[in-house]
Amino acid sequence: MKYNVGDTVPDFEMESTDGTVFRLSEAVKRNPVLVNFYVGDFGINCTNYMTKFNERIEEITSLGVTVVGVNDNPMDGHKVFKQRLGLKWELLLDKGKAVATAWECIVGPGHLATGMTNREFYLVDKDMKVLFKWRSEVPKQLPEFDAILDGVRHAL
Repeated sequence: MKYNVGDTVPDFEMESTDGTVFRLSEAVKRNPVLVNFYVGDFGINCTNYMTKFNERIEEITSLGVTVVGVNDNPMDGHKVFKQRLGLKWELLLDKGKAVATAWECIVGPGHLATGMTNREFYLVDKDMKVLFKWRSEVPKQLPEFDAILDGVRHAL
């Protein structure tokens, strides 16, 4: 199901690059969580926007928001990608794209990235409700940090 602002999202559990199991329902008890579905580790577009986000991520985390990245690339790749970029947030392993599929965060037909995880952001609160959403309409569309930051600020 596609989730929009005001919708309640289902819980998920995924292995994290910090060696723990991340459970959304537990994390939102502490802070709102910004879930970033992304296409893949080491792709030029994901590398570019994540590098830019990393430079300013404290502007989001200082609002009391936890940020996580989600896709189905292997955990070893996630760890290397996170280390190479010096990412200040954890990456989660979405085995078999189970969560991306359930949330309908999959690139549709007619694109080179068809079937891959789409670029999408969901700010989820303690009640598992979506407070803010940003979705790439086409695979090459990249998120602008200021648009995500403004959306998060207004939602909180």
